[in-house]
Amino acid sequence: MTLLLRKINISQFRCYEAVRLDLTGDSGIIVLTGSNGAGKTNILEAISLLVPGKGLRSADILEMKNRTAGPEDLWAISAEIETPSGLTVRIGTGLDREVKRRLIRINGKNAKSQSELSGFISAVWLTPQMDRLFLEGASARRKFLDRLVYAYEPDHVTRLNRYDKTMRERMKLLLLDRYDSSWLASLEAQMSADAVSIAAARLALTQHLQQQVAGLGLAAPLFPLPHLALQGWAENAISTRPAVDVEDELKSKLSDSRAADRAAGRTHEGIHRSDLLVSYAGKDILAAQSSTGEQKALLVSIILAHALMMQAEKGFVPIILLDEVAAHLDSDRRQQLFDQLRALGGQIWLTGTDESVFSPLRTAKFFRVDNGHIAPVTALREVAL
Repeated sequence: MTLLLRKINISQFRCYEAVRLDLTGDSGIIVLTGSNGAGKTNILEAISLLVPGKGLRSADILEMKNRTAGPEDLWAISAEIETPSGLTVRIGTGLDREVKRRLIRINGKNAKSQSELSGFISAVWLTPQMDRLFLEGASARRKFLDRLVYAYEPDHVTRLNRYDKTMRERMKLLLLDRYDSSWLASLEAQMSADAVSIAAARLALTQHLQQQVAGLGLAAPLFPLPHLALQGWAENAISTRPAVDVEDELKSKLSDSRAADRAAGRTHEGIHRSDLLVSYAGKDILAAQSSTGEQKALLVSIILAHALMMQAEKGFVPIILLDEVAAHLDSDRRQQLFDQLRALGGQIWLTGTDESVFSPLRTAKFFRVDNGHIAPVTALREVAL
């Protein structure tokens, strides 16, 4: 079973007025090459907007419009997806003219929420902006982890969105001079139930990923093996206690912290404060203490382990978007990465400035990107060998 992006149409998005990629008959690895600023990452961002969330840049939807577009023009992305079950699905997203929000269409019908996309397509990605993932705050690592969970368990995004919405509603209620205690308790009960489900999904994903690390060490021994752990009250509690007990205790914690939360204007207890801890197992040091190259390789190892896990447990690999992934890898690690990507058998998108870097990928589909234009490389001899 394979998840494939067969066709994609992009209009008035970033540097593109209109572009169409037809990948019918192609599968496997797709390579986009071109100079810096040519628009390679914009293609990956367009693909990332076909799954729930704000895409790989987490940009505001109004910022995505082509700067040369007219006032009445709206950005839009549409794609034809072949699901692992062999079903062909048409997905579209773009800026809604009336309310200035993202519109989602599946097979020509408006979707009620972005979470509906999870039933048809999943994707994970690495970008140069994520190279500092281990050095910055917990929020980025949490989002990275949740993106991996989305691909594994589609309902995760629904629970996360509901948790965030309920938390905002609770805070609005707390800030009122008077509030309905019973309604507040109801919100806290919903938050606690979703928090336990989210924590359990994160814990399960982390454990399953760790099980794949040993196999990754045999297949790609030049890549540092990560050790993954979760830091968070709910995640730690759910690993040793019944879920119902954890849920009840979190409800009590939320109730007890109402005054402190009101005074601070934020919620102190919950899964929105959890963190993903990554160590370089071979050196027994935190990822943040590793070199830049080692940190990059650790991120690649996590993505590869996730792909192996999805392949083993779900029967398919999510679409993988690797933006400038070879930048900090030496030639030996790069070759080992390419070998692993070929072995996965899924659809993997790679970008880079130098075609010769990707010369080992002789069977890949190559495109050159130049200032908002994309052209296929029609003969292998055009790729520097």
